[in-house]
Amino acid sequence: MFSFISFHGHILAHRDFYLMGIPVAQAVSPQWNVVQLSADGNSLLGFADIRPQVEQSGEAKGLVSLKNGTQFMWNQPDGLLGWVPHNQNWERFAPVLSQHVPLLARLAQGKWLIAGKQTAERVSFSYFKLCLGEHNWDLRTLFLREKGDAIIISDGREPESVLQPSPLPVQKTFMVALAAQIKAMGESPFVQAAQAARQRLLVAPEDAGCLLDLAKNCAKIGQFGLARTAVLCAALQDFRPDLYLFSAILALREGETQQAADLANLALKGRFGDAPIPEQLTHLVQRTAQGEAALLLLPFALKELPDTEEFDPAFNFLMVPLPASMLRAEDVRQAYSYQFEQVASASTQEERLQLVQADQAQNRAQYWNQVVAGHYAWLNQNRASADPHYVTARKLSKDSGIKAVDYNCGVYTWLPEAAAYNLHEQQVTDQLGIAGWNWHSSVVPGRAEADAPDACLVFGCDSAYFRFVPKLVMSLMRACQAHPEQGRFRLCLGVDRATDEQLTLMRDLVAFFSEKDRGMDVSFTHGQLNHANKAAYTCIRYLMLPHIVGQWHCPVLTADCDGYFPHDFPALWQELKSGSDYGFRLYAYNHEGKQIAGEPWGFGAGLSYFGETELLPQIGRYLHNYVQRTYSPENPSNWCIDQCALAQAYSRFVAPRWNDLQIRFMDEGTPLMIMPHHVGGKDALLEHDGAVSEQDLRQFMQDNA
Repeated sequence: MFSFISFHGHILAHRDFYLMGIPVAQAVSPQWNVVQLSADGNSLLGFADIRPQVEQSGEAKGLVSLKNGTQFMWNQPDGLLGWVPHNQNWERFAPVLSQHVPLLARLAQGKWLIAGKQTAERVSFSYFKLCLGEHNWDLRTLFLREKGDAIIISDGREPESVLQPSPLPVQKTFMVALAAQIKAMGESPFVQAAQAARQRLLVAPEDAGCLLDLAKNCAKIGQFGLARTAVLCAALQDFRPDLYLFSAILALREGETQQAADLANLALKGRFGDAPIPEQLTHLVQRTAQGEAALLLLPFALKELPDTEEFDPAFNFLMVPLPASMLRAEDVRQAYSYQFEQVASASTQEERLQLVQADQAQNRAQYWNQVVAGHYAWLNQNRASADPHYVTARKLSKDSGIKAVDYNCGVYTWLPEAAAYNLHEQQVTDQLGIAGWNWHSSVVPGRAEADAPDACLVFGCDSAYFRFVPKLVMSLMRACQAHPEQGRFRLCLGVDRATDEQLTLMRDLVAFFSEKDRGMDVSFTHGQLNHANKAAYTCIRYLMLPHIVGQWHCPVLTADCDGYFPHDFPALWQELKSGSDYGFRLYAYNHEGKQIAGEPWGFGAGLSYFGETELLPQIGRYLHNYVQRTYSPENPSNWCIDQCALAQAYSRFVAPRWNDLQIRFMDEGTPLMIMPHHVGGKDALLEHDGAVSEQDLRQFMQDNA
């Protein structure tokens, strides 16, 4: 027996003598009877005067016209029926086996998916086809059969497809288990997040993003079985190979290294498709199967391959903590340390403590858990506990060869409070070699070199970074030229290994500003540091300070040389000077002076203002001595040494008087200087508001001679 579905997707039904096209989902409604072909095939059952005509050729082959006399029945888009004297394709019907009608109604009543190919969507009927997303099947040759909860579908053109209902049985089981877990745990952050996710999934079970977030939350509390089921449910909607990797990471956390390797291999096959998997990646899979946490190395290995898409790092944080048995290889231990530090930096204080405790239970004291333990204590305002952790972390790093992640390199040059407190009163060895540098200063006719400006603006660089100096100098010259009444400034620049051309330019600048009063002065010093590297260059400004504050009694601004002054800098300076005692880039602090994130050396050194001139000789000596005392070529890195010095000086001279001082947050309000982070990077800064070359600067000097 056959029933009929129209071009617009309605199935022909009747109530008594009344014919109507109804949605397929209503085909099993007791209010309607689906029309069927009579047993002899010559009419509609119950409507003997309506006769079917089957098209025998062309695109319409197999479609049926329903005719009464000279009129043809057609189904309008709203389901209503009418009669017309002609017979176009959209006025015909597709015959479907009447035994399939309950299955068609079931398909129309919910969302369905094809695992690994089609996310859950509603089925539609149009153009004589059954449609699910990008897939469609011809109703004329449609064949359906049930297999459990699934429906097998084919139309003879392609292999059978398995349509699975959403939510799947596995997701139903997961939701029950999740509800039980929520009930068992009572009130907790996990329960709040899980309840919100469960609420979402009740109305949108196909939300793969929600399932993945839920998987991460389950893993955080050690419910790895629930987490893996949630990923499985998400994988039925989200076909990225990344989800195999997510499952591999969860298997690794459970100690199932062979399963982790198998899943990682599937992820790589999905990523590379028909192309062979690179040997170095296959090797990592093999190492994983042998019990190593070699998945930690996968992101680094993928970065080294050209034109290769990396995996989503969403689940990488779950690769800590891991037991020592998985971390025997040096490369794995280093990758684990980096991962541990990165996870800890993104964690809450409670999570940070739990992470440290869990890792120490499996790995004893290691560099990575000691440096994070130090951060935990520091952010709890407990420096007495933090400093010993940093001392231990530094020793363990040097002994083991495990290096700190870049933003934790301050651990190598961080001093305990007692060792740092009176540094400004101590004698230190000039191990960086600044003492022998040559100084040159402009002196305006009628003024003495010792006459104090309104401020000294202090910068340091090497010959490579000197490319920022022409724009820096010219921007200040223009600002002072435009606003001579709002302040006199002395720009102080220290250059390591300056070229002959650079020295000539600086000498010419000194001469230019010595010819007549131009509202500003220039001093520069040059020489060769004993250690030439980026960490040392950042400290030149602090190494210069004892000379500067001993020569000129005025406020000081220290800054990175890769910046320039806005046109209204003098006015901004007056505003800063009148309203603030100090100014720092306090991006990790709140307005009560409490550090709320990061590391002790998480203290921006790019732009700092020191307004208490009476204290500047002590502060200048302190910053100089701190750098000289802590810099060591034996350190794995001296990066962050400038931030360590500034943070310690702040802690020694400023922080205890927070409530009595006016502290400017330099990242707030109108910028005093335009820096790379304002304009999109260092190269962008050189072009921003116009590029300035050494020749441009010389031309400006000539034009204003």
